Amino acid sequence: MSTPTFVASLLAALWLLSAAAGARAGVPPPLELGQGERVLVLAPHPDDETLSAAGLMHQVLQRQGSARVVIVTAGDAYVEGVERDTGKRHPHAADFLKYGETRLEEARRAVQVLGEGAVRLDLLGFSDGALYPMLVSHWRRVHPEKSEFTGFDHVPYPEAEDEGMVQDGEDLRRQLLAILRDTDPTLIVFPDVMENDSDHAALGMFALLAISDWLSMPGHPPPQPRLLAYLIHWQNHWPPGSSADRPVDLSSQPLYLPDDLPLRGHRRACLPLGALDKELKWDALARYATQQRVMGAFLAAFVRGTECFSVLKSRDSRGIKNVIKQWQHVRKAFDSHPLRRRTIGAAR
Repeated sequence: MSTPTFVASLLAALWLLSAAAGARAGVPPPLELGQGERVLVLAPHPDDETLSAAGLMHQVLQRQGSARVVIVTAGDAYVEGVERDTGKRHPHAADFLKYGETRLEEARRAVQVLGEGAVRLDLLGFSDGALYPMLVSHWRRVHPEKSEFTGFDHVPYPEAEDEGMVQDGEDLRRQLLAILRDTDPTLIVFPDVMENDSDHAALGMFALLAISDWLSMPGHPPPQPRLLAYLIHWQNHWPPGSSADRPVDLSSQPLYLPDDLPLRGHRRACLPLGALDKELKWDALARYATQQRVMGAFLAAFVRGTECFSVLKSRDSRGIKNVIKQWQHVRKAFDSHPLRRRTIGAAR
Protein backbone atom coordinates (compact mmCIF):
# COMPACT_ATOMS: atom_id res chain seq x y z
CA MET A 1 0.00 0.00 0.00
CA SER A 2 2.99 2.24 -0.19
CA THR A 3 3.22 3.33 -3.84
CA PRO A 4 2.38 6.90 -4.94
CA THR A 5 -1.20 7.72 -5.83
CA PHE A 6 -2.23 8.78 -9.29
CA VAL A 7 -2.21 12.45 -10.23
CA ALA A 8 -4.79 14.87 -8.91
CA SER A 9 -6.31 15.26 -12.36
CA LEU A 10 -7.36 11.62 -12.23
CA LEU A 11 -9.31 12.28 -9.05
CA ALA A 12 -10.99 15.28 -10.62
CA ALA A 13 -11.91 13.28 -13.70
CA LEU A 14 -13.34 10.49 -11.60
CA TRP A 15 -15.47 13.02 -9.73
CA LEU A 16 -16.80 14.46 -12.98
CA LEU A 17 -17.66 11.03 -14.31
CA SER A 18 -18.96 9.46 -11.12
CA ALA A 19 -22.46 10.81 -11.58
CA ALA A 20 -22.88 8.63 -14.64
CA ALA A 21 -21.96 5.59 -12.62
CA GLY A 22 -24.98 5.93 -10.37
CA ALA A 23 -25.28 5.72 -6.63
CA ARG A 24 -25.48 2.52 -4.68
CA ALA A 25 -29.05 1.27 -4.80
CA GLY A 26 -29.60 -0.11 -1.35
CA VAL A 27 -27.49 -2.78 0.28
CA PRO A 28 -25.62 -5.12 -2.10
CA PRO A 29 -26.74 -8.74 -2.01
CA PRO A 30 -24.72 -11.25 0.01
CA LEU A 31 -21.85 -13.10 -1.61
CA GLU A 32 -22.79 -16.76 -1.70
CA LEU A 33 -20.09 -19.35 -1.00
CA GLY A 34 -20.34 -23.00 -1.88
CA GLN A 35 -18.73 -26.05 -0.35
CA GLY A 36 -15.17 -26.78 -1.39
CA GLU A 37 -14.42 -23.44 -3.06
CA ARG A 38 -10.83 -22.81 -4.14
CA VAL A 39 -10.03 -19.15 -3.54
CA LEU A 40 -6.97 -17.41 -4.96
CA VAL A 41 -6.19 -13.97 -3.51
CA LEU A 42 -3.77 -11.70 -5.38
CA ALA A 43 -2.27 -8.90 -3.29
CA PRO A 44 0.13 -6.18 -4.43
CA HIS A 45 1.66 -5.62 -0.98
CA PRO A 46 1.87 -7.43 2.34
CA ASP A 47 -1.36 -6.74 4.28
CA ASP A 48 -3.61 -6.24 1.24
CA GLU A 49 -4.62 -9.90 1.38
CA THR A 50 -5.86 -9.43 4.95
CA LEU A 51 -7.54 -6.07 4.38
CA SER A 52 -9.44 -7.34 1.36
CA ALA A 53 -10.32 -10.96 2.01
CA ALA A 54 -9.40 -12.28 5.47
CA GLY A 55 -13.01 -13.14 6.28
CA LEU A 56 -13.60 -14.60 2.84
CA MET A 57 -10.64 -16.96 3.17
CA HIS A 58 -11.69 -18.04 6.64
CA GLN A 59 -15.23 -18.82 5.52
CA VAL A 60 -13.99 -20.76 2.48
CA LEU A 61 -11.79 -22.86 4.75
CA GLN A 62 -14.71 -23.43 7.11
CA ARG A 63 -16.62 -24.88 4.14
CA GLN A 64 -13.91 -27.45 3.40
CA GLY A 65 -12.39 -25.27 0.70
CA SER A 66 -8.82 -24.15 0.06
CA ALA A 67 -7.11 -20.76 0.03
CA ARG A 68 -3.97 -19.51 -1.67
CA VAL A 69 -2.46 -16.05 -1.30
CA VAL A 70 0.01 -14.51 -3.75
CA ILE A 71 1.71 -11.32 -2.51
CA VAL A 72 3.50 -9.80 -5.48
CA THR A 73 5.77 -7.10 -4.02
CA ALA A 74 7.74 -6.81 -0.79
CA GLY A 75 6.26 -3.41 0.04
CA ASP A 76 9.82 -2.13 0.40
CA ALA A 77 9.38 1.42 -0.92
CA TYR A 78 7.11 2.90 1.73
CA VAL A 79 9.30 5.92 2.41
CA GLU A 80 7.37 7.18 5.44
CA GLY A 81 7.52 3.75 7.04
CA VAL A 82 11.24 3.33 6.40
CA GLU A 83 11.99 6.80 7.74
CA ARG A 84 9.99 6.09 10.86
CA ASP A 85 11.61 2.72 11.50
CA THR A 86 15.18 3.88 10.84
CA GLY A 87 14.97 7.44 12.15
CA LYS A 88 16.69 8.58 8.95
CA ARG A 89 15.50 11.44 6.78
CA HIS A 90 17.30 9.95 3.80
CA PRO A 91 17.27 6.15 4.05
CA HIS A 92 19.74 4.11 2.01
CA ALA A 93 19.04 1.16 -0.27
CA ALA A 94 19.98 -1.23 2.53
CA ASP A 95 17.28 0.32 4.72
CA PHE A 96 14.61 -0.29 2.09
CA LEU A 97 15.81 -3.87 1.64
CA LYS A 98 15.65 -4.50 5.37
CA TYR A 99 12.16 -3.05 5.44
CA GLY A 100 11.12 -5.38 2.63
CA GLU A 101 12.53 -8.39 4.48
CA THR A 102 10.56 -7.41 7.56
CA ARG A 103 7.32 -6.99 5.65
CA LEU A 104 7.68 -10.38 4.00
CA GLU A 105 8.17 -11.98 7.40
CA GLU A 106 5.13 -10.11 8.72
CA ALA A 107 3.12 -11.51 5.82
CA ARG A 108 4.10 -15.06 6.72
CA ARG A 109 2.93 -14.52 10.30
CA ALA A 110 -0.32 -12.87 9.26
CA VAL A 111 -1.28 -15.59 6.79
CA GLN A 112 -0.41 -18.22 9.38
CA VAL A 113 -2.97 -16.58 11.66
CA LEU A 114 -5.65 -16.44 8.98
CA GLY A 115 -5.55 -20.09 8.08
CA GLU A 116 -3.79 -21.71 11.03
CA GLY A 117 -1.31 -23.05 8.51
CA ALA A 118 -3.94 -24.03 5.93
CA VAL A 119 -3.45 -21.06 3.58
CA ARG A 120 -0.82 -21.54 0.90
CA LEU A 121 1.36 -18.44 0.58
CA ASP A 122 3.50 -17.29 -2.34
CA LEU A 123 5.78 -14.30 -1.73
CA LEU A 124 7.03 -13.15 -5.12
CA GLY A 125 9.21 -10.32 -3.78
CA PHE A 126 9.06 -7.77 -6.61
CA SER A 127 9.91 -4.16 -5.83
CA ASP A 128 7.25 -1.91 -4.37
CA GLY A 129 6.17 0.50 -7.09
CA ALA A 130 7.45 -1.70 -9.93
CA LEU A 131 4.18 -3.18 -11.18
CA TYR A 132 2.86 -0.21 -13.15
CA PRO A 133 6.19 0.37 -14.98
CA MET A 134 6.40 -3.38 -15.66
CA LEU A 135 2.97 -3.20 -17.26
CA VAL A 136 3.42 -0.15 -19.47
CA SER A 137 7.14 0.26 -20.20
CA HIS A 138 9.18 -2.70 -18.92
CA TRP A 139 7.38 -5.63 -20.48
CA ARG A 140 10.39 -7.54 -21.81
CA ARG A 141 13.10 -9.33 -19.83
CA VAL A 142 15.81 -7.42 -21.70
CA HIS A 143 14.47 -4.14 -20.27
CA PRO A 144 13.52 -4.80 -16.63
CA GLU A 145 12.28 -2.22 -14.14
CA LYS A 146 14.93 -1.06 -11.67
CA SER A 147 13.80 0.10 -8.25
CA GLU A 148 14.90 3.61 -7.36
CA PHE A 149 14.74 2.59 -3.69
CA THR A 150 16.58 -0.75 -3.51
CA GLY A 151 18.62 -0.35 -6.68
CA PHE A 152 17.68 -3.82 -7.95
CA ASP A 153 16.13 -4.77 -11.28
CA HIS A 154 15.39 -8.28 -10.04
CA VAL A 155 13.94 -9.88 -6.92
CA PRO A 156 16.66 -9.60 -4.22
CA TYR A 157 15.02 -11.46 -1.33
CA PRO A 158 16.24 -15.00 -0.50
CA GLU A 159 12.94 -15.75 1.24
CA ALA A 160 10.92 -14.93 -1.90
CA GLU A 161 9.80 -17.60 -4.32
CA ASP A 162 11.04 -15.47 -7.21
CA GLU A 163 14.54 -14.64 -5.95
CA GLY A 164 16.63 -13.58 -8.91
CA MET A 165 13.73 -13.13 -11.33
CA VAL A 166 14.04 -9.95 -13.36
CA GLN A 167 11.28 -7.38 -13.02
CA ASP A 168 9.47 -7.43 -16.34
CA GLY A 169 5.81 -7.63 -17.20
CA GLU A 170 5.83 -10.68 -19.42
CA ASP A 171 7.45 -12.88 -16.78
CA LEU A 172 4.96 -11.75 -14.13
CA ARG A 173 2.06 -12.46 -16.47
CA ARG A 174 3.44 -15.93 -17.16
CA GLN A 175 3.92 -16.63 -13.47
CA LEU A 176 0.37 -15.61 -12.64
CA LEU A 177 -0.84 -17.88 -15.45
CA ALA A 178 1.15 -20.78 -13.97
CA ILE A 179 -0.39 -20.10 -10.56
CA LEU A 180 -3.88 -20.10 -12.05
CA ARG A 181 -3.25 -23.40 -13.79
CA ASP A 182 -1.84 -24.94 -10.63
CA THR A 183 -4.61 -23.67 -8.35
CA ASP A 184 -7.63 -24.00 -10.67
CA PRO A 185 -9.53 -21.50 -8.51
CA THR A 186 -13.29 -21.15 -8.35
CA LEU A 187 -12.91 -17.66 -6.81
CA ILE A 188 -10.24 -15.19 -7.93
CA VAL A 189 -9.82 -12.10 -5.75
CA PHE A 190 -7.71 -9.21 -7.05
CA PRO A 191 -7.46 -5.40 -6.95
CA ASP A 192 -9.94 -3.31 -8.89
CA VAL A 193 -8.29 -1.67 -11.90
CA MET A 194 -9.78 1.62 -10.68
CA GLU A 195 -7.66 1.55 -7.50
CA ASN A 196 -6.05 4.89 -6.67
CA ASP A 197 -2.64 3.26 -6.28
CA SER A 198 -0.34 2.32 -9.12
CA ASP A 199 0.66 -1.15 -7.89
CA HIS A 200 -2.94 -2.04 -7.07
CA ALA A 201 -4.34 -0.90 -10.43
CA ALA A 202 -1.50 -2.57 -12.31
CA LEU A 203 -1.93 -5.90 -10.53
CA GLY A 204 -5.62 -5.76 -11.40
CA MET A 205 -4.61 -5.45 -15.04
CA PHE A 206 -2.02 -8.23 -14.76
CA ALA A 207 -4.66 -10.44 -13.15
CA LEU A 208 -7.11 -9.89 -15.99
CA LEU A 209 -4.42 -10.57 -18.59
CA ALA A 210 -3.43 -13.83 -16.91
CA ILE A 211 -7.06 -14.88 -16.36
CA SER A 212 -7.76 -14.20 -20.03
CA ASP A 213 -4.87 -16.43 -21.07
CA TRP A 214 -5.95 -19.15 -18.64
CA LEU A 215 -9.59 -19.21 -19.73
CA SER A 216 -8.54 -19.24 -23.38
CA MET A 217 -6.44 -22.38 -23.01
CA PRO A 218 -7.80 -25.44 -24.85
CA GLY A 219 -9.80 -27.78 -22.67
CA HIS A 220 -10.53 -25.32 -19.88
CA PRO A 221 -13.49 -26.96 -18.15
CA PRO A 222 -16.65 -25.17 -17.03
CA PRO A 223 -17.88 -23.70 -14.81
CA GLN A 224 -16.12 -20.38 -15.15
CA PRO A 225 -14.50 -18.95 -12.00
CA ARG A 226 -16.04 -16.00 -10.21
CA LEU A 227 -13.93 -12.84 -10.40
CA LEU A 228 -14.05 -10.57 -7.34
CA ALA A 229 -12.39 -7.15 -7.50
CA TYR A 230 -11.62 -5.42 -4.19
CA LEU A 231 -10.84 -1.81 -3.36
CA ILE A 232 -8.28 -0.59 -0.83
CA HIS A 233 -7.27 2.90 -2.01
CA TRP A 234 -9.82 5.51 -3.01
CA GLN A 235 -10.52 9.21 -2.55
CA ASN A 236 -12.34 11.41 -0.02
CA HIS A 237 -10.96 9.62 3.04
CA TRP A 238 -12.59 6.32 2.14
CA PRO A 239 -13.06 4.10 4.02
CA PRO A 240 -14.64 6.08 6.86
CA GLY A 241 -12.38 6.10 9.89
CA SER A 242 -9.20 5.59 7.88
CA SER A 243 -7.98 9.15 8.54
CA ALA A 244 -8.58 9.14 12.29
CA ASP A 245 -5.76 10.08 14.64
CA ARG A 246 -5.78 6.59 16.11
CA PRO A 247 -7.39 3.24 15.25
CA VAL A 248 -11.15 3.14 15.77
CA ASP A 249 -13.11 -0.07 16.26
CA LEU A 250 -15.79 -0.01 13.57
CA SER A 251 -16.21 -3.76 13.39
CA SER A 252 -19.91 -3.59 14.26
CA GLN A 253 -20.59 -1.54 11.12
CA PRO A 254 -20.66 -2.72 7.51
CA LEU A 255 -18.27 -1.32 4.93
CA TYR A 256 -19.60 -0.90 1.40
CA LEU A 257 -17.78 0.07 -1.75
CA PRO A 258 -17.95 3.86 -2.24
CA ASP A 259 -20.85 5.33 -4.16
CA ASP A 260 -18.51 7.24 -6.47
CA LEU A 261 -16.68 4.08 -7.59
CA PRO A 262 -17.99 3.62 -11.15
CA LEU A 263 -20.16 0.53 -11.55
CA ARG A 264 -19.00 -0.19 -15.13
CA GLY A 265 -21.79 -2.68 -15.57
CA HIS A 266 -20.58 -4.87 -12.70
CA ARG A 267 -22.78 -5.98 -9.86
CA ARG A 268 -21.61 -5.82 -6.26
CA ALA A 269 -21.79 -8.36 -3.48
CA CYS A 270 -20.82 -8.32 0.18
CA LEU A 271 -19.79 -11.15 2.46
CA PRO A 272 -21.17 -10.78 6.01
CA LEU A 273 -18.45 -11.44 8.58
CA GLY A 274 -19.01 -13.17 11.88
CA ALA A 275 -17.28 -12.52 15.18
CA LEU A 276 -14.56 -15.11 14.53
CA ASP A 277 -13.89 -13.72 11.04
CA LYS A 278 -13.32 -10.27 12.49
CA GLU A 279 -11.24 -11.58 15.38
CA LEU A 280 -8.90 -13.36 12.96
CA LYS A 281 -8.69 -10.24 10.80
CA TRP A 282 -7.71 -8.10 13.81
CA ASP A 283 -5.14 -10.70 14.85
CA ALA A 284 -3.61 -10.98 11.38
CA LEU A 285 -3.37 -7.21 10.95
CA ALA A 286 -1.63 -6.98 14.32
CA ARG A 287 1.26 -8.97 12.79
CA TYR A 288 1.96 -6.04 10.47
CA ALA A 289 3.79 -3.98 13.08
CA THR A 290 5.56 -1.84 10.47
CA GLN A 291 2.22 -0.74 9.07
CA GLN A 292 0.47 -0.36 12.41
CA ARG A 293 3.07 2.23 13.37
CA VAL A 294 2.29 4.48 10.40
CA MET A 295 -1.28 3.68 9.38
CA GLY A 296 -3.00 1.88 12.21
CA ALA A 297 -6.26 3.78 11.70
CA PHE A 298 -6.27 2.89 8.01
CA LEU A 299 -5.87 -0.82 8.74
CA ALA A 300 -8.55 -0.77 11.45
CA ALA A 301 -11.04 0.84 9.07
CA PHE A 302 -11.21 -2.40 7.07
CA VAL A 303 -12.20 -4.60 10.01
CA ARG A 304 -15.95 -4.33 9.48
CA GLY A 305 -19.05 -6.43 9.32
CA THR A 306 -18.65 -7.01 5.58
CA GLU A 307 -16.10 -7.55 2.83
CA CYS A 308 -17.46 -6.18 -0.45
CA PHE A 309 -16.44 -6.77 -4.04
CA SER A 310 -17.27 -5.85 -7.60
CA VAL A 311 -18.27 -9.09 -9.32
CA LEU A 312 -16.87 -9.28 -12.83
CA LYS A 313 -18.04 -11.60 -15.57
CA SER A 314 -15.48 -13.99 -16.99
CA ARG A 315 -15.66 -12.23 -20.34
CA ASP A 316 -14.32 -9.08 -18.66
CA SER A 317 -10.90 -10.73 -18.73
CA ARG A 318 -10.95 -11.64 -22.43
CA GLY A 319 -8.26 -10.10 -24.59
CA ILE A 320 -6.05 -7.07 -24.22
CA LYS A 321 -8.59 -4.83 -25.91
CA ASN A 322 -11.29 -5.66 -23.36
CA VAL A 323 -8.80 -5.50 -20.51
CA ILE A 324 -7.77 -2.00 -21.50
CA LYS A 325 -11.42 -0.99 -21.72
CA GLN A 326 -11.78 -2.01 -18.09
CA TRP A 327 -9.32 0.68 -17.12
CA GLN A 328 -10.25 3.33 -19.64
CA HIS A 329 -14.01 3.11 -19.19
CA VAL A 330 -14.26 6.18 -16.95
CA ARG A 331 -10.85 7.62 -17.79
CA LYS A 332 -11.72 8.52 -21.35
CA ALA A 333 -11.37 12.20 -20.44
CA PHE A 334 -7.61 11.83 -20.62
CA ASP A 335 -6.00 12.86 -23.88
CA SER A 336 -2.91 10.71 -23.38
CA HIS A 337 -3.54 7.71 -21.18
CA PRO A 338 -0.25 5.87 -20.48
CA LEU A 339 -1.75 2.47 -21.27
CA ARG A 340 -2.41 1.97 -24.97
CA ARG A 341 -2.71 -1.12 -27.09
CA ARG A 342 0.56 -0.36 -28.83
CA THR A 343 2.30 -0.15 -25.45
CA ILE A 344 1.81 -3.76 -24.38
CA GLY A 345 -0.17 -5.21 -27.25
CA ALA A 346 2.94 -5.36 -29.40
CA ALA A 347 4.65 -7.39 -26.71
CA ARG A 348 2.15 -10.22 -27.01
